Amino acid sequence: MRPKSLILLALALGCGLVASIGISQVLDGNNRPAAVATAPIYVALQNVNVGDPLTEKMVALEEWPKDKVPVGAISKWEDLEDRRPRSNIYQGEPLLENKLLAKGERSDPIQGVPAGMRLKTISVDARKSAAGLLSPGDRVDVQIYVRANPEHGIKSPFTKIFLQNIRVYAVDQAIDKAADGEEARNVAKTVSLIVTPAQANRINLAENMGEISLIPRNPDDDAVVEDSEQGTDELFGRSTSNDRESEQYSQTEESSEGALSGFKSLMQQALTSAAAAAAANPQEKKPHFQMKIIYPNEISTVQFSEDGEPIGETNGPRSNLPFPAPGSFTSPTLPVAPTPAPGPAPAPPDGTPTPADFPIDLRLK
Repeated sequence: MRPKSLILLALALGCGLVASIGISQVLDGNNRPAAVATAPIYVALQNVNVGDPLTEKMVALEEWPKDKVPVGAISKWEDLEDRRPRSNIYQGEPLLENKLLAKGERSDPIQGVPAGMRLKTISVDARKSAAGLLSPGDRVDVQIYVRANPEHGIKSPFTKIFLQNIRVYAVDQAIDKAADGEEARNVAKTVSLIVTPAQANRINLAENMGEISLIPRNPDDDAVVEDSEQGTDELFGRSTSNDRESEQYSQTEESSEGALSGFKSLMQQALTSAAAAAAANPQEKKPHFQMKIIYPNEISTVQFSEDGEPIGETNGPRSNLPFPAPGSFTSPTLPVAPTPAPGPAPAPPDGTPTPADFPIDLRLK
């Protein structure tokens, strides 16, 4: 081959090599990712429990993309020193301002118990704690159910609300994170209540006698309702019903007989219990004495046996009342004592003559 041809061939190979190198560099530059702005933040190196003090061994600075840094992330150790988490922190989780207590502050829930009050914790489940709907600050009534125990003097089962308007202080309710990132809520196993020492004793006694349940109530409802115990006689007695207005938190007007409704209810319960006892005892009790109870619109006669138990009640019409109906009251005519004839009035001590028409008769018009 001629030398000129060899030179042209070498020149072509060199130009092709240079072109290929340039093209590969251009392609590599296009595929290289652009530089991302980062910022250092503190991340947990291990799990940290609630209330544990943070140390330098538990955390480390990591570079995070600025657009991925959570709000409130801490980037200075001075902001972490002498602080404790208010909730559990997990490994790899960034340390956030809203998850930490203030410097020098410790999580001590016992300090929140008011002076003179006590913190009583009871065991509950879904049925006894309104299926996990309770939260700290809610108001509840405490109810007990006692089974029949003739050996201890309990002839029949009964239930009773023995504490009312009790504040929930704490609820043992954990929130677990599932594998897919969703939260699974667990029903509380214990509930702590703010009570007086005497109420704490009652709860302790109730726990050993029967089953305790918590009944949530409206946080603005401070009324104390009738808490008479209910047994099998009341359970199988006349049914009760609700109205839509009370379920919609409407305020009902007080009737004129509101003050006597509770008393009449107690009397009705006593009569129902007495009727059930009389049915169980074939020997009929004879009335020993009776009592008349006067209501605003009726009069009731209750008969009692020799041992003081009510055995019957009869209601009479309003006309049987010992007082007249409204609007028909008239002043009674009282006997008038005879008025003595006026005699001569005594003369004044100064000797002035007495008028002829003195003293004046006020009955004359």
